[in-house]
Amino acid sequence: MEEEPLVRRHNPRFRTIAITSGKGGVGKTNFAANLGVALSQIGKKVIIFDADLGLANVDVFFDLHPKYNLKHVVSGEKEIEEILLEGPTGIKVVPASSGVEMMANLPERERRRLIVK
Repeated sequence: MEEEPLVRRHNPRFRTIAITSGKGGVGKTNFAANLGVALSQIGKKVIIFDADLGLANVDVFFDLHPKYNLKHVVSGEKEIEEILLEGPTGIKVVPASSGVEMMANLPERERRRLIVK
């Protein structure tokens, strides 16, 4: 079975901004959420993909209550489009799952699948 490429061809209509740090509690979620709101207020379409597979909390920041999250995508129960939530100013949020050990220890192959989707 052939694996999908990790990086897809560049599409000038889309831009990805990754906010990352090796340390917790430094404000990644706060920065991502506020940047997303600011971009949406100037007319940009924004999707925030919460990639913190162990301690996700973008949904908490926006007071959203997901019924489904990335755990359901990984298990094959849902497609990524089915778990999208709408946040303030039209921001879309892909919620991860906080405190789910299986997600924190996700094998490399499954992590790649989430990125490529």
